[in-house]
Amino acid sequence: MNAQYILMHKNVPFGLVEIDSDSGAMTHCRISEPEYSPFPGNTDVSLIKIWWEHRAVPGHRKDMEQVIRNAGCINSKEYLAKNLALSITDTYWLCPVEIDLAWEDVSLYNFHALGIEIMPYHNLSSYDPNASLGGEMDKYWDLSSQPPTLVKRAYAHHGQQNANEMFASELHRRQENSIDYVQYHFERANDGGTISKCRAFTSERVEFVPAYEIIMSRKSSNNTSKYETFIDVCAEHGLDREEVQRFLDYQTLTDFAISNTDEHLRNFGVLRDTETLEFLKPAPIFDSGNSMFYDIDGVQPLSTAQLLDRKINAVQNSEEKMLRHVHHRNIAAEDRLPEPKEAEEFYCRCGIPEEKARFIAGSYENKLQLLRRFQSGEQISLYNEKKREL
Repeated sequence: MNAQYILMHKNVPFGLVEIDSDSGAMTHCRISEPEYSPFPGNTDVSLIKIWWEHRAVPGHRKDMEQVIRNAGCINSKEYLAKNLALSITDTYWLCPVEIDLAWEDVSLYNFHALGIEIMPYHNLSSYDPNASLGGEMDKYWDLSSQPPTLVKRAYAHHGQQNANEMFASELHRRQENSIDYVQYHFERANDGGTISKCRAFTSERVEFVPAYEIIMSRKSSNNTSKYETFIDVCAEHGLDREEVQRFLDYQTLTDFAISNTDEHLRNFGVLRDTETLEFLKPAPIFDSGNSMFYDIDGVQPLSTAQLLDRKINAVQNSEEKMLRHVHHRNIAAEDRLPEPKEAEEFYCRCGIPEEKARFIAGSYENKLQLLRRFQSGEQISLYNEKKREL
């Protein structure tokens, strides 16, 4: 059995979809107002179906498994439809065709202001701002303050992923430039895990458009990289090309410094005005948890070759390839980055075992060596590093 919903951007209907009531899968889609599409201006129905799949919480995330079952849903997509696909990070939602609803009736921000926990307009719907909250880590939105606060919990790897968020925040703070970043706060939990918190950078007037949707909104030639396509599309939507280039270069270099392996196309993007659809600026840098060798239990620091040999989930699959896109090699000031000894002391204070903290600091020191050489004009490659180590 299929249920019909109107695709909405705030109060603007821009399409009609059918959702399988049992599986939550999108079985049919028709776009009527393409300019309001999640993929700016693109009417490709296959992309809208991908958007729906990605909008749901990963099915294996433990913090949501029981919540989904308690709601009487089979999977996260069914649960997403039950919650009308509402999100804190944008103003897209689904309106059941049989019910007259307005954005003001369902906005998560309005529900917080009214102190309402259950959506009163549709008895088949519930109210959970986390139904569309992606990512692998356990997390939830705390709506008790404005703007809302994202809370992440970590238990694996001594909870280092949350400590990494605060280390990255401190790194960006020291750079003292105009590039925005999210400020994370870290604490140890009573149950042995760790917690990181950050404020939302979106609102009812400002939404986040992931790089994936920006890049996929247009067809590019095989000779054009995703890095370049992102810059091209942002420029076509009114952003300054040089500003976007500098943002990506800075993000690439700071990710390189902390060995962030997870700067995928949904972990960066653009802020957009929800009324005019105008691109405003690159979104603040966020989500640096999968960095600083969190998942490696080593004793001897990684060599420069070992560092470059690690696969990453980004515009490219290796750091060597990412560096080839950088135009402004010195946009991240190397002399303002935390020193290796500071990194070791920081992770010890965060509860990371001393041996692991020394491993982190030693590997980070070798990474800074590579960064200095790159900023001096050297071409960094895995091949050359392996030759150096012979």
